[in-house]
Amino acid sequence: MKKSILLILIIISVLCTIISSYIENTIMHYIFKPLSTILVILLPFLYAKNGLKPYKNIILIGLVFCLFGDVFLMFDTYFVFGLASFLIGHLFFVYGFTTINGFLWNIKTLIPLLIIASLIFFNLKDHLGNLMIPVILYVTCIVLMAWQAINLYVWKKEYGFLLIAIGASLFLVSDSVLSYRRFIADFTIAQFLVSSTYWSAVTLISLSTIHIHNKTKTNA
Repeated sequence: MKKSILLILIIISVLCTIISSYIENTIMHYIFKPLSTILVILLPFLYAKNGLKPYKNIILIGLVFCLFGDVFLMFDTYFVFGLASFLIGHLFFVYGFTTINGFLWNIKTLIPLLIIASLIFFNLKDHLGNLMIPVILYVTCIVLMAWQAINLYVWKKEYGFLLIAIGASLFLVSDSVLSYRRFIADFTIAQFLVSSTYWSAVTLISLSTIHIHNKTKTNA
């Protein structure tokens, strides 16, 4: 299968997932939501043959935990398990990013992320109840992931690192909208924003495994 065909299938599956949410077709949603992430997982599995192997494998594990999170979040009673699955997935993404050139310290890129995270948290904090600690951990982890992703592109402006930086930033957008929708108020285009940014994020991070090669580490 050509990569372009798989990307088209991902777009179709994501659109079906979004449509199923708006028409409230549960069976359609249960099929296409996990299928969308499974198709994304196929990208590194099928096409990252010459990629940086440790990075590819770690990202694959992170994507599998995202798949678990997708399944758990289809059921309201398993929200905490979904949150935990995505938290573990993000930790694997952070670890994967740091295998390329170590943990990158750049305060200039951290400050705007901390400001954004603080604004998100202070809007949510009065609505979290007993989920306060899990959400704090989650927000901390996703900021860490976005920070390391952006730092990679600042370190070396290559296409693969651009994919990582954009993907991680879209994750931040997706989770921000998701948290607002769940804890504060739903709005008409919320599902579209959450789904489109989330699957764009995981797709870009998956594609990065194809474009980051072993030469990256030796040139560091």
